[in-house]
Amino acid sequence: MSDTKASPPATEGGARAAPETYSFRQKLAHWGVVVLVAAQFLVFDAIGRDFGRGMKTGDWVYSPAATGHILFGLAILALMVWRLKLRRDEGVPALPAAEPGWAATLARLTHAAFYLLLLAMPVVGALAWFLQSGNAAEMHEAAANLLIALIAIHVAAVALHKFRWRSNILSRMM
Repeated sequence: MSDTKASPPATEGGARAAPETYSFRQKLAHWGVVVLVAAQFLVFDAIGRDFGRGMKTGDWVYSPAATGHILFGLAILALMVWRLKLRRDEGVPALPAAEPGWAATLARLTHAAFYLLLLAMPVVGALAWFLQSGNAAEMHEAAANLLIALIAIHVAAVALHKFRWRSNILSRMM
């Protein structure tokens, strides 16, 4: 896949036409975030124990789990900032025309929530760890639970598109 294509051409009214698919860089950023988020839940979840121990004892140990969680969180933040820039610079494909209005609205809200959460969670997590803030840690944990729900909605929507509405929405991000 080549990522040498320019921004979509302008339409007669001067607005940029929506691309047919996501660019290679957008796909790379998307799947990079997917891998990093999965690692946060599957590999680095032990940071919660490290945080609890630090809050009780005042001894803040940078275990491999804590260090990995912090570094991956910062990488997620960097990729999400890049994704916003790519979204602005390259545009995004239009929602499928056959998609019902309620589904399009849900898609927009879900994507906005993803961006908000994946930008805010690393910041709130860093505040929790570096300021030893229990309140920030609770917010970070609540956001993680919301993120799991959003991921489930996202995966279900892709399945709905693929198997019920027979749209090619999945191919745009592959």
